[in-house]
Amino acid sequence: MNTKEKIINTAAEMLSDNGFNAFSFHDISREIGIKTSSIHYYFPTKSDLIIAVIHYSQHIQTALFASIADKTPPEKLAVLIDFYVDLARKGQMCPIVSISSDMKDIDPNIKGEVSKFYDFLADWLTSLLADGIHKKHFVCAQRPANKAIELLNILAMLPILSRLGKGAESIAGIKQSLIDNLLNPDDPGQIPASPAAEITQKNETIAHLNAVIATQKKVIALYEANDILQKWETQQ
Repeated sequence: MNTKEKIINTAAEMLSDNGFNAFSFHDISREIGIKTSSIHYYFPTKSDLIIAVIHYSQHIQTALFASIADKTPPEKLAVLIDFYVDLARKGQMCPIVSISSDMKDIDPNIKGEVSKFYDFLADWLTSLLADGIHKKHFVCAQRPANKAIELLNILAMLPILSRLGKGAESIAGIKQSLIDNLLNPDDPGQIPASPAAEITQKNETIAHLNAVIATQKKVIALYEANDILQKWETQQ
C-alpha cells in the first residue's frame, strides 16, 4: 500500500469510527507517521480527501458485487446485509452514512458524490430485488425501488443500534428478518416453516423493526435538538 492509499484508508477508518468532523489531517499524519504537508500534496483540501474516500468505498462495493455475480438473489442479499452487519459489530458506520449525518455542513461537491454512490447502491439493490421477484425467490408488495430504499435505510441504522448497546444477537435477528420477509415460501429451494414458526418469526420481525424505528426517532430528535441549540446560540 503506497502513501496515498494509506491516507485514504486511514481517513475511511476515522470517518467510520468518528464521523466527518471528528478527524483532521493532523490526526491522519500522526496515525501513519507522515507530515501533514505530505497529505496536502495528494489532497489539497479535506473535501478532496473525502471525495477520494467515497470513490474508494464505491470501488470496494463494486468489487464485492462483482465477486458475487454468479450467486442467487437471496445469497447476494445476504452478502450485502453481512457487509453492514460486520461494520455494526465493529461499532463502525459505512463512510457514506457518516458523511450523510453531517450533510448540512459539507462541500456541495461531496454531497454530489454521496448522492451518486447512494444511487449506485440503490440501483444495484433494486435490480437484485427485481431479479429475485422475477425468478420467484422473493415476494414483495412494494415496488423494488421503494423496497431497496427501505432496506438501505435499515442497514444504515445497524451501527447506531450497535452503539446504543444492542447486542450481536439482536443485529443478527434483524438480518434474518430482512431476508425472511422477502423469501418466497413457495420457492422449491426454500424449506417451508410450520405455522407456529411463522408466527414466531413475524413477531420477531415486528419487534426488530420497532427497535429500528425507535432508534431512528431518537436520532431525528437529537438532530432537531442540535438545530434548536445552534439557533439559540446564534441569537445570543
